[in-house]
Amino acid sequence: MNIRYLPYSEIDRTKWDNCIRNAKNRLLYAHSFYLDEMAANWDGIVLNDYEAVMPLSWKRKWGIKYLYQPAFTQQEGIYSAQQISREIQDAFVALVCKNFRFAEITLNYENNFPASNNGIEITQRNNYTLNLNRPYEALYDNYDAAFTKSLRRIRKFDLMYASSINYQNTINLYKYLYGSRLPFFSNNSYKKFERVCDKLFRENGVVVRHARTPNNDLLASVVLLRDENRLYNMISCITTKGKTLEANYFLYDQIIQEFSNQPIIFDFEGSDIEGIANFYKKFNPQNQPYPFLRYNNLPALIKKIKQ
Repeated sequence: MNIRYLPYSEIDRTKWDNCIRNAKNRLLYAHSFYLDEMAANWDGIVLNDYEAVMPLSWKRKWGIKYLYQPAFTQQEGIYSAQQISREIQDAFVALVCKNFRFAEITLNYENNFPASNNGIEITQRNNYTLNLNRPYEALYDNYDAAFTKSLRRIRKFDLMYASSINYQNTINLYKYLYGSRLPFFSNNSYKKFERVCDKLFRENGVVVRHARTPNNDLLASVVLLRDENRLYNMISCITTKGKTLEANYFLYDQIIQEFSNQPIIFDFEGSDIEGIANFYKKFNPQNQPYPFLRYNNLPALIKKIKQ
């Protein structure tokens, strides 16, 4: 077993992306192009000839390299076509600790770590997913009863479901509505995410959908990213009037109807926020939790600052 820490300049990007593409737990965030845009810097850990890989997004402060979680990047961790043993997972994490004194990062839903290990804190975060490879009627019948009641009530508003190619407007609306609540999302984070969308749009990997009034007023909007396996609910925003009309209920139901009967997972992208989680639960999804890993091996004085 050969597990190596590779700086960015030594990573074979073709082999890396092939590993991600063939991984049983493949996720969009781990592709090299996505990391290039969203991470300030990234290196990787590689098993043998790219049988498994782990991206490491890092920054430097006070001359010390540390791991962090980039914006619009829900899960990183270890990716592989085969099930990874606890021995290999532990070896990966040991290399992480050897090369970085501090980490606050997420792993992915296939990475299974104990609650704590040698000063490493592991907590679980929620992520709800819905398999859309069923008839819409079956998905609808599985909704929460109170949710279907709301959908029937909303019909009287004659809301319109519309597609768009203008993901930039939805990104800007999201920033306007929620930017103050997300101080860790810098202006540059939104620009980087827009560049991700620029690339994926050319590959038919961006889905923009709106809920509008009969007068064409925008009520709610989403930007979804798409790969062969998933629709990722990356950005979702709703106006004040949209909240009054419960336009997000209408919008997500319409998205599910549009993509039903397709072999794809709708990834709600969270959440541990109770109100958001309760909304997602109305669709009766599966909770596919993933680990959040933290440790602090900084020098004593700096360690106190980061506690």
